[in-house]
Amino acid sequence: MNAIAPLIGTAKAWVRALLVAGAVFASGVAPGTALAQSPGSFDHLRTGFPLTGAHQATRCDSCHQRGVFKGTPTQCANCHTAGSRIASVVMPKNHIPVTQPCGACHTTATFAGARFTHVGIQPGTCTTCHNGNQATGKPAGHVVTTASCDTCHRTSSYRPAFFNHTSVAPGSCASCHNGSGARGKSSNHVVTTASCDTCHRTTAWLPATFSHTGVAPGTCATCHNGTSAIGKPTSHFVTTRSCDACHASTAWLPVRPYTHASPFYKPHNSGVTCANCHKSNSEVATWTSAAYKPDCAGCHATNFKPGSHKKVDSPQILYTVAELKDCSGSCHTYTNSSFTTILRARTGKHRSTDGGF
Repeated sequence: MNAIAPLIGTAKAWVRALLVAGAVFASGVAPGTALAQSPGSFDHLRTGFPLTGAHQATRCDSCHQRGVFKGTPTQCANCHTAGSRIASVVMPKNHIPVTQPCGACHTTATFAGARFTHVGIQPGTCTTCHNGNQATGKPAGHVVTTASCDTCHRTSSYRPAFFNHTSVAPGSCASCHNGSGARGKSSNHVVTTASCDTCHRTTAWLPATFSHTGVAPGTCATCHNGTSAIGKPTSHFVTTRSCDACHASTAWLPVRPYTHASPFYKPHNSGVTCANCHKSNSEVATWTSAAYKPDCAGCHATNFKPGSHKKVDSPQILYTVAELKDCSGSCHTYTNSSFTTILRARTGKHRSTDGGF
């Protein structure tokens, strides 16, 4: 029994071999061809054509039709072109005319989302492809221009665009910047008939530098009314004067030295500020002792010291605020109450430009 067992095993092996050979010939596969492998059972790297991306999930018989392995194309166009041996996922009819191989733009990961390389494209020939048919062209709202796409756009990114204003004639901005061809003046812009480049630069729209040359003095509020241009803030000194009475067109601050129009105003020392007199933030001064306005005492009555202002020594008679309200600069001491004979004359000590009262 033990001697017969090896013979039975050998016979079974020959039967299996004959069955496999019969299956090959019955399938119609010519001698010398290979049988299709089950997915994952073959190391494709050994063929010199590694499977990557979508090729890894593709059935073997999609490329190796009828079990034929030998002579399978390795170039993209040999499979992905209409009329080719396999013709799988072919180039569409509206594809951009190219001479580069598929791999220059496409990857095996996905056929969509191609990245076109513009290397070798002649400058100024963009519309050869970017004409709205073969590739995206200018949108309907594009600035009207005959310049080539690459004058403003880059192949690395369509936006942002960089327009070169070098050859644009000064004063002709509105030819494009009219709200249709290109962005124009906003609805709240300063009312003006001047050209855009009078205030704006081609390198940056803001900040704008307005030239006040030719603007008539006293007409500031025509623009600086809070609508067309920045006007007086709510905390501004209350006045009906024109802006340029205090401000300069070259800079809003510091304000110019103020010239008082009132005939009663007297120059004061530098320590006196506007707010010392204009306590209500108005050009109308605040008189602390209004009964004595417009004289000095209208503000300084509370500073008056009667004891320092003798009119008669004996019996002592003192001057009143009303008598010295204008700080005229001198006061006299009389010999008696008749006030007819001057005993001595004193030089006035009070000047509006002095450091103190």
